[in-house]
Amino acid sequence: MKKIILGFIIFLSFSTYSQNRYELLDKGKEKLFLSDFLSKMTESGSITNEPVVVVDGKPYRYQDLENQKLPLSKFAIEKIELLKKTVGIAIYGSYGEAGVLIITTTKSKIFLLENEDDSVYYLVDKIKTAFQSEQIANSPLIAIDGVPFEYDKTLNTIILPIKKEEITDVTILNKNSSPVIYGKDEIYGAIIISTSKK
Repeated sequence: MKKIILGFIIFLSFSTYSQNRYELLDKGKEKLFLSDFLSKMTESGSITNEPVVVVDGKPYRYQDLENQKLPLSKFAIEKIELLKKTVGIAIYGSYGEAGVLIITTTKSKIFLLENEDDSVYYLVDKIKTAFQSEQIANSPLIAIDGVPFEYDKTLNTIILPIKKEEITDVTILNKNSSPVIYGKDEIYGAIIISTSKK
């Protein structure tokens, strides 16, 4: 009986560890949004606990996620679809046997702050509204205290190196104005952030 209980505990520990590889960049319970979804799919037998996750065409295998989280926020996820096993294997070979989830993200990028609490989402709604009203598009310039912030424009979710309490002002510069101020290449608008760190 002890062996059975010990085996069950080990299985649960491994399952939890496996799902942790699919944590998102969010804080708190939001970071478990995808791993919780995966747990339910695993329990239903639809996939194993080590599926390939494809984000906007870019695949992340379980093995790839040993040293990183998915570069994705819950708020960037628009749709999650399960690929049929035969199709997954045809595309991803033996890795597809574990299951393949296709994630489609929103067109607007999600900018998170460094906060450890819900303040991490302080800019999310404001910037999403700017995307939806087409003030900004694609990969807008981010200027923090007048200095352009370099970020990987292929990512859906970007962590800004500031906390909510440091922000004193946020201004959205539309697509027509940003090239005039920041040069002809900055055609996607700009998010101007002032902080108390100056």
